[in-house]
Amino acid sequence: MFQIGEVVAYGATGVCTIDDIRLMSMSRSGTKKQEYYVLRPAATPTCLTYVPTSSPLTEKMRRILRRDEIDAMLSDIRGQKLDWIEDTRRRADVFGAIISGGLTAELLKLIGCLYEEKQSCSGRGRRFSTADDRLLASAERVVSEEFSYSLQIKPSEVSAYIAERLN
Repeated sequence: MFQIGEVVAYGATGVCTIDDIRLMSMSRSGTKKQEYYVLRPAATPTCLTYVPTSSPLTEKMRRILRRDEIDAMLSDIRGQKLDWIEDTRRRADVFGAIISGGLTAELLKLIGCLYEEKQSCSGRGRRFSTADDRLLASAERVVSEEFSYSLQIKPSEVSAYIAERLN
């Protein structure tokens, strides 16, 4: 169980601080109370996210990676990639699930796959789809947010950090 004040990664929401753990009711009747984590996303600190402590949604919560874990992960995934999925709907489902899962190694592979396809489109004189561009932006945001927090660097420096370790 996580504690108040801990910083966690929560799926596509990204880096969050656990502001509180409280008993509350989300039902209309107000009778069934359960314990919730109250998360404050770093990217949108005026918004709160409520996650039942006994829900499978807590599986999307994990502690923030440390520098040594990030470096080891980057070393491990070097050369690994996801295969491009031609079917647009299936691609949106599979890639969207990777983003909502928030697993950093999978997000990095997804970013690599989308970058590769974006460059391929550019080389063929084709336009990269808006939906794929949104997926890329979402994956980059989640990774950049966690890495900048963990590594104590600016979000704009994350891409260079990753590239340096992957090359």
